[in-house]
Formats: sequence, structure tokens, C-alpha cells
Amino acid sequence: MIKFSLTMCVYIAEDPQNLSQCFDSILSQTVLPDELVIVKDGPLTIELDNVINNIKFPGGIKIIALPKNVTQGPARAAGVKAANHDWVAIMDSDDVCLSDRFEKQLKMIENNPELGLIGGQIAEFWENSEKTTKERTVPIKQECILEFAKKRNPFNQMTVMFKRDMAINAGNYRYFPWFEDYDLWARLIKDGAICANHPDILVNVRVGTGMYTRRRGKSYICSEWRMQKQLRSLGMINRLEFARNVALRIPVRLLPAKMIKAVYNRFARESR
Repeated sequence: MIKFSLTMCVYIAEDPQNLSQCFDSILSQTVLPDELVIVKDGPLTIELDNVINNIKFPGGIKIIALPKNVTQGPARAAGVKAANHDWVAIMDSDDVCLSDRFEKQLKMIENNPELGLIGGQIAEFWENSEKTTKERTVPIKQECILEFAKKRNPFNQMTVMFKRDMAINAGNYRYFPWFEDYDLWARLIKDGAICANHPDILVNVRVGTGMYTRRRGKSYICSEWRMQKQLRSLGMINRLEFARNVALRIPVRLLPAKMIKAVYNRFARESR
């Protein structure tokens, strides 16, 4: 069986109960990670530290304590650098893995040894509820992923596994608010990574009203613009596709949060 490291970042605003639930889902896996790398993105609360200190993980835990909050991109990069195994899996600290997530992905990798980047599907559930309400589906096959990547992020970040060396050679995660994952996938694709998504739901993802508030405003628009320029500079989209993406995506960021939620539910999610 392929050995892999699971990396995740934790920062001060997270809920200790959600983090504990996340750890429980990792420990319940039919195939456990060979290593757990936890990046503390700045100082944490006593409650969060207690959850981390009390976890009993058979594969061993490596804790990277950053002196200050550096945001997701640099924090995830630190986790990838610290990983010891050829494959790295990503997990968000408030989400819940289905028990066979890693087993399914590893089987897919073993059956397709040329793969360098693999994700899967997700189902969303609202805070204080265990019932999933929406599904975010992404393409399964390489050619569909490449076409989808011209318009939208072709991977669900919290489901992804990738070859560590390929990610580092592509420049690893970097500071790119809200788009640090899409940015890395685009560079991996440009470098020739063979990609796939598992057809099954692998992770249940916690969402709240704040998610839509964060995806609007000047800062988000600046990052959206930067991401489209990145796709253009990598040769993934042409001039007309750039103009189309900007025309379709930028105005949405000026809408109220409730309207952005409606847009996401209509075009980026599927009901279950």
C-alpha cells in the first residue's frame, strides 16, 4: 500500500468541537495515514491545543507551530514541506471524512500509477446539523478536468491527494487568498500532472453563512482577477476566455451575500 502523509492547518478562530470531530473521522478511516502533520497557523486557544495534544494517532504526529498567522497558502506549504512521504493528502480541520475516503483514493492511485493529483466529491452540511444538503461535483477524467479548469476550480481542496515532489517542484502552495488551491492545481496541470477525481463523495464539508460573506467585496475581486491572470499567463485560457471569465465572475462579487449563496446553489452545487 502507498504510504502518505495527511496535512491539515488549524488557526485560533476554529471550534474545538469541530476539530475533535474531524480527528475522529480520521481515526475511523479503513486505511489510516502513515503520518499526520498538523500546522498551527499562529498561536491557538488552550481548548484547541488540548484537542491536538490529546489525539492518539498510531502513525505518529508532527506538529509545526508557526509563530504568527500566515494564512492558508503559506501554512499549507509548511505542512507539505514537513511531510515525510511521497503522497500528501489534504484535510480541512472542521470537515468530516467518510470512513473509506483514503482507501478509495489509494486504490485509484494503485490502479493508475501515472496519477499525480487526485480529488473527489463533497457533500455540504450546515453548522449545528449533520444532514447534508448540497453536493459539489467535479469532473472525474483528465480531459474533463482540464476543460473545467478553464472556468472553475476542478478540485475540492479538502479531498485532494498529490505527489509531494510534484507540488514542491511546481512552487507549492503560496500566498493567494481564497485561491491558493486553484493556483497550485493550475501550476501542476501546466507541469503535466495526470489528474483524476474519484466519483464518490469522500468528505462532508461544514458550511455557514460567513462563507458567502467572505466571497464578496474588493479583496475577493482582486484575488479573482489575479487568478484569471494566472490562468492566462499559464496558457490555460486565451484572451476571449479570460474576458468571459471576468465578465461572468467579477460582478457576482458585488452582490449581497444572500444573492451570492443563491448563485452558488444554482450553478456550483447539486441538491441531494
